[in-house]
Amino acid sequence: MKRINIIFKAVALILASSAVLASCKPELQDTVAKAVLGDVSMMHFAAKNPAEQTVTVYSDGDWHTSAPSWITVTPDTGNGVIPVTVKASENVDANGMLEPRKDTIIISGNTLASRLIIIVTQEGDSYRNADHLSVSKVTGLADGKAFIIDDATVAAVTSAGYVLTDGTANVYAKNVNDVNVGDKVSVKGLKGTANGVPVISQVDECKLLSSGSCTYPEPVDLNEAIAGYKANAVEYVSASGVVAGGNLIVTVNETEYSIKQIDCPEELSISGKNGNKVVLTGYSCGLLGANMFGILTTEMKDNGPAIVPRPEKLLYAKWRFTATTMTAYQDLFGGTAGKLDTSEGTGGLYVPSNVEGNGKIEYWQIDKSGIDTNNKASRIIGGTGHPYVTGVWPGDYWLFSATDNYEYPAGTNLHIKYLTRVSATGQRYWMLEYFDGNEWQPADEYPVSTETESGTNAQYNFKEPTSNVAVECVWTLAAPCREPMFRMRCVANAQANDKGPLAAPNGGTCRIADNGDDGEDEGPVFEVTNAPAGGSGGSGGGNTGPQPGTVVFEDNFEWLEPYASKAGAPDDVKDNSVGSSPNIFTTEALMPILAELQAKGYGYIWGGKGLEWSTAEPDSGNGRTLYLQKNYLKFGKSDYNSGLILPALSALTSSATVELTFDWCWCMTGKSKPDIMTLTAEVAGGESTELNSTQPTADDLTKLEWQHASVTINGATADTRITLRPTNSDPYVSNTRGQNRWYLDNIKIVVK
Repeated sequence: MKRINIIFKAVALILASSAVLASCKPELQDTVAKAVLGDVSMMHFAAKNPAEQTVTVYSDGDWHTSAPSWITVTPDTGNGVIPVTVKASENVDANGMLEPRKDTIIISGNTLASRLIIIVTQEGDSYRNADHLSVSKVTGLADGKAFIIDDATVAAVTSAGYVLTDGTANVYAKNVNDVNVGDKVSVKGLKGTANGVPVISQVDECKLLSSGSCTYPEPVDLNEAIAGYKANAVEYVSASGVVAGGNLIVTVNETEYSIKQIDCPEELSISGKNGNKVVLTGYSCGLLGANMFGILTTEMKDNGPAIVPRPEKLLYAKWRFTATTMTAYQDLFGGTAGKLDTSEGTGGLYVPSNVEGNGKIEYWQIDKSGIDTNNKASRIIGGTGHPYVTGVWPGDYWLFSATDNYEYPAGTNLHIKYLTRVSATGQRYWMLEYFDGNEWQPADEYPVSTETESGTNAQYNFKEPTSNVAVECVWTLAAPCREPMFRMRCVANAQANDKGPLAAPNGGTCRIADNGDDGEDEGPVFEVTNAPAGGSGGSGGGNTGPQPGTVVFEDNFEWLEPYASKAGAPDDVKDNSVGSSPNIFTTEALMPILAELQAKGYGYIWGGKGLEWSTAEPDSGNGRTLYLQKNYLKFGKSDYNSGLILPALSALTSSATVELTFDWCWCMTGKSKPDIMTLTAEVAGGESTELNSTQPTADDLTKLEWQHASVTINGATADTRITLRPTNSDPYVSNTRGQNRWYLDNIKIVVK
């Protein structure tokens, strides 16, 4: 059918041209074609023994051909309707395929408009002459350029790709491959750009060279740098904020920034954590929109609800280490036989506070995978119940932490006390440090000195003895902190017996101890001794309510982007034109959106009926409508109303006055025939507010433009739910237009 249509068009052009020529004087007639068409616009050839191909050329006069040297066109001139044969020479030599080829054949008449352009490509080896480059060099290539990386480390794995690093630069590869963090790989690919950062847009080969681990650099703190952050490189970053609308919201100087997870593995996703305070660490992957940055997540720490009331009792955690209590936690830390662990970090192993509170004693260590540890890098609960380790090496540390999920404000005072000792061949020199809310600081009670006995200089403030000694420190937070921490860090390779450095990690022990009797205060204690007002839920004077400006709900619907892109959803408001929107209830590929809305706590309203999603089965005949736009929603259709019930304000810990803001816009028919309507924001069992639009109401004058609405709600609680609906709540529309169709975006609720 396509070919027949082309022929008809060609004949029409030829007849039209002939009529024009017939009206001219014979001496002015020109035989060169004014119209040249063909039934083929692209041709692809094999590298070896390429088969010839044919294009039929239609013209109203003479034409001629130009082609690259590796293409032969027969005939290369003609007139009228002629089949033309196209041949390609082989693209090989004695060593195999040459690089792929791409060019054009141009069959021309007498004007630029009278040209048939055929794109010709030929199979080849993209990497025949590709440069062997480091990741750093690849990031500087032109887009589309082929390359070979002989050795790179996998630094992160996402659901759709992975981050490669050479220790200096990083690049994201869009390629689902069976790789793990720490793997050494070689890669053949093509350089590209996405969201303003370099990427590997096509991976043609990824080979595993070896397995190992990845050492991460110190991340860029986006909470400090985000206001001027360029996001033009794949850089290791960290950000702390509150989850709203499926994104992490970072607020700096009253400006909000969004961190959106890209291709995030399920176990690292913040989906469903709205209202929680979360720390994300990973690789930045570009600027996605105004004040919105992408991140490829390597670590997600959920600190629970952002709004937490001040506890009646301040933070307190206590341990007891005795033979009778050891069985309660030996498997968590390592067991009596020891847990061999040479990887960096803790591996999730810790000793919980077993007397009172929610505290942890962990042992963090450097990566020992390249060190001969003599099988001594172990975590052990001894027969006396003491947690101890062997194979200690400079950089390892004990970490004490505790939390009750309350964010203690700057000025909070903390105290720790514990017993410790090493064996004769254990490491002697350590640094006692506390986290002040911003950074690690040496403990004030222990002056810092420089170590020279081991033959290497190192700063230290604590010498481990071979018999129990009490460590006791107090400190003050310089910044708000939800999980106070204290650590004891090994800083030098020197045995406690004064026999010098060890050749390799050994069986010498280092332990957190207990005196073993029934004394009241002999196990470790970690506590807050005094905290001023002004933490995450308290403001002093017994007021444990949420603070003004606290975001208790937010959704900008950017999480709809993958669905909108795949479905080709329109952007009616931006384009000021009503397109054909897919109905989520009746489009199978979009039905997961219903499940996501339900998981986020939304309800659907069909007229005056608040429906559960489970009862809203796809049915094009019952008026249930929820249309997908480009990252926002559209409600209603002719004769039917629909709306949305917002999730309960579960982040509120007590009654509060809140402000609801959102963007909305009524729809129109054709170019500018408006759905003249009002919208109502209604609190379940409470007040309601009618909202008017400032869009012009006259036909041919109206246009689609966002209206920013603001509604104050008094006495909101954790159970408060708000419905947004056309003021006429009946399922069937009854107004002069017969339509109440409207758009919704950018919902936000904050404490006033």
